Amino acid sequence: MARPRTAIGTYGMINVIEVSPGKWRARTRYRFADGKARQVEKYGPSSAKAIAALKQALTTVEADRGGELKPTTTLRVLAQMFLDAKRDVGRSEGTLETYGYAVTAHIVPRIGDPTVAEAKPARLQPFLNRVEKESGAGAAKNCRSTLSGMMSMAVVNGAIEKNPVRELERISRPKGKMRGSAAIPIDELPSFLAKIRSDADLEKWDTIELIEFMLCSGWRVAEACGLDIASVDLAAGTAAVEAINVRVKGKGIVRQEFPKTEKSARVTPLPAQTVELLRRRHERLREFTTLLFPTPLMRLRDPSNTQREIRDRREALGYPELSTHSFRKTVATILDKEGLSATEIADYLGHENPSMTQDVYMNTLKGSTKAAEVMGRRLDGMI
Repeated sequence: MARPRTAIGTYGMINVIEVSPGKWRARTRYRFADGKARQVEKYGPSSAKAIAALKQALTTVEADRGGELKPTTTLRVLAQMFLDAKRDVGRSEGTLETYGYAVTAHIVPRIGDPTVAEAKPARLQPFLNRVEKESGAGAAKNCRSTLSGMMSMAVVNGAIEKNPVRELERISRPKGKMRGSAAIPIDELPSFLAKIRSDADLEKWDTIELIEFMLCSGWRVAEACGLDIASVDLAAGTAAVEAINVRVKGKGIVRQEFPKTEKSARVTPLPAQTVELLRRRHERLREFTTLLFPTPLMRLRDPSNTQREIRDRREALGYPELSTHSFRKTVATILDKEGLSATEIADYLGHENPSMTQDVYMNTLKGSTKAAEVMGRRLDGMI
């Protein structure tokens, strides 16, 4: 009966011999991912040390042959290969930052040493449970998503047969916590706008008109912060989402020349009063910048800082749950009460899925034009 073939990623019997006094050689045949078995040997001052050196070498032998993705590749190495691959296909800086944080803060420090073949559900589930307990559900979801991408890459490269992350428990939102931000009640909009316009800190940070713009357009804060006059057609009364501001490690705030998602790239018809707001800002700032919502120092505005500014003032304004997403939810609420469909509202807000609009908030020009007319009527005399 023929001897069974050595499995890929494993080795056969280790032979040890003393080649000279005090010098021992340990040798075996290792079957590589290409199916070929090759001889690997190591030396040591004793039989035991030669064998130990050989076994240690076998854990990295495939990485040493060119860094290809193999069953013996460690999760530490796989994580870097995954990040490099995402960078090569042009993922946004924000996405890379999110993946990178999961890798550097959680995955590599805690489970970086096990190999791809050892990344079983029984090992990955306790890791995610620990991240969720110590850092929250958001961090655990980020790690799960990153691990899923890493292991999918391993499947595609033939290092494993199936993605073990698919067998892990889903991470659910803690009970009792509100999903998303609270919309501003429509009947309170006049008093809300009066409050923000009289707030000295918001005026100092030049945040008031940014809030007004988001209340009319429904844009995300990163989209509004990155708005340039080149993306605005004042005559047609439209603004195009063509870029967003993001923070990049080692670079600071950059204007990323593409939006969050494919659906986010949209042309938004604006109410007449919003177009006039943009016209006034451009006239006032054109000597210094083409940006419409820069910082008071005429630099790129940080969306996170803008969110912090609003958090800092929301108690004083009387809206303890206020956030930049509150403005998007307010727009969605207004459009919903005016009878627009979930698809029309999703188009205006730039959602990939109408279900997202329905679940959380309540670029076709058709729906957006109708939405702009509604927003113009609702905010007439306020902005």
